[in-house]
Amino acid sequence: MTGEVDRALERKMARYRRDALGFVCFAFPWGKAGTSLAGETGPETWQREVLQQLGSGLSSPEEATRIAVASGHGIGKSALVAWIILWAMSTCPDTRGIVTANTEGQLRTKTWPELAKWWRLAVNGHWFTYTASALHSSLPGRERTWRVDAITWSENNTEAIAGLHNKGRRAFALFDEASAIPDPVWETIEGALTDAGTELFWTVFGNPTRSAGRFRECFAGGRFAHRWRPRQIDSRSVSMTNKTQIATWVKDYGEDSDFVRVRVRGIFPRAGSMQFIDSARIGEAVARPLAPDPTAPLIMGVDIARQGADQSVIRFRRGLDARSIPAGSSASPTSCRSPAGSWSRSTRTTPMPCSSTAPASAGACTIA
Repeated sequence: MTGEVDRALERKMARYRRDALGFVCFAFPWGKAGTSLAGETGPETWQREVLQQLGSGLSSPEEATRIAVASGHGIGKSALVAWIILWAMSTCPDTRGIVTANTEGQLRTKTWPELAKWWRLAVNGHWFTYTASALHSSLPGRERTWRVDAITWSENNTEAIAGLHNKGRRAFALFDEASAIPDPVWETIEGALTDAGTELFWTVFGNPTRSAGRFRECFAGGRFAHRWRPRQIDSRSVSMTNKTQIATWVKDYGEDSDFVRVRVRGIFPRAGSMQFIDSARIGEAVARPLAPDPTAPLIMGVDIARQGADQSVIRFRRGLDARSIPAGSSASPTSCRSPAGSWSRSTRTTPMPCSSTAPASAGACTIA
């Protein structure tokens, strides 16, 4: 390509800095005879919506734009991951990013090869050099400052994915099959995306295979849902999926089975491997109206924390009412406090000593 043509391409790319969808529609040879996209017209509807959401998020960057997508199988997730990487790299010089996945196999054999396919198709693919572990600028001296790296992680050494700072420019993190990426890896990225005056975004994708963990917490009812823009994609709503196979799964397993929830509907399973009572039953119990029973004894339940970020909790109930009496919690397994009036074993009610600032009428229970 001549220098004049390349400069015109640079100006064109700059227009798409906050228009990821526009970049994808422009950069690849959709419908062009003789290419692998000859029979394609462009992104699926759900992909278009995510790309638009990403671009609009960067238009008002008070903090990192965070998008989470849980989906069934076969919806074109890997292609979207590749487009986002190429858009980020192409529209802002000296962008830095990292990409990781649940396993090294997923990253090396699925996520990264898909990027290679779209890099070869991109109108500006010659701007970058593709390797087994990075995509970086082809310009001399820019290979270290304008790059995205495919990084594997270790739960015991999360520092391998740290160091994403790129103040004043653009930095991004992208997780593939995010449901199986452990919390410490998420926490490391959380600390890296803090540069002021920088375009920051974090996108995470995956099948919703686990009912607990940071990926689940990005969605409705999760601890971090207010900070994310979550989407859940049903495979049946996407034109490229095998509808016959999906119909067979639904017939074999049932529409509301965990198999179909995870692999088709993009919905988290009811119960995790460490969960005794599934989430659906918990939700139903929370929503169920209660009939008060003031004559019932007050029962105390204690859940002692063992390790990590868990907290010890004391919870009281009278009859079926465990809502109107506040719970107490503590990070220490040997010190738990909760306002309460009395403690009962079986049907006998015994007053508890008062040892907190709770109202005297409520009392407090302490385990030492």
